Amino acid sequence: MAHSLEHESYKTQVSAVWKATLWLTIITIVEVVAALVWIWYLYPEGGGPRMLLNSFFILASLLKAFFIVGEFMHVRYEKRALALTILGPTFFLIWFIVAFLWEGSEWQNNRIQWNAQPTEHLNRVIEHGHGHDDHGHDHKKGGDHGHSKDSHKKGGH
Repeated sequence: MAHSLEHESYKTQVSAVWKATLWLTIITIVEVVAALVWIWYLYPEGGGPRMLLNSFFILASLLKAFFIVGEFMHVRYEKRALALTILGPTFFLIWFIVAFLWEGSEWQNNRIQWNAQPTEHLNRVIEHGHGHDDHGHDHKKGGDHGHSKDSHKKGGH
């Protein structure tokens, strides 16, 4: 009788592995088809709302990770506390990655804006007369503009 129970348990586990493998295959095929449709039909010249496509890939990857961790790493069969011990840090890792990508894109936007603004900012500074140092020297164009070193010693301009 014990042999029969083990055999049934084995068959159930094998069936679960095949189901997980089937789901992973289907999700991967959908990802590849989505990428090819995006490139060949929707936006053959490039561009488009890439955030939509990237979000789809992220969600599909998370779904595949769920099947892999659940079935092949046996987390689905573990006690709740152990599963949360494994899945909790994974959730925070994913959250950190998203947060860092978001912050990185903000840094990139700021750099792009800064690279476009220096001449505008410099022109405003020059127009408002803020190009002088503490001694009254004009540093808008560089140089000492005809002032000699002796004029500093004599208390001149």
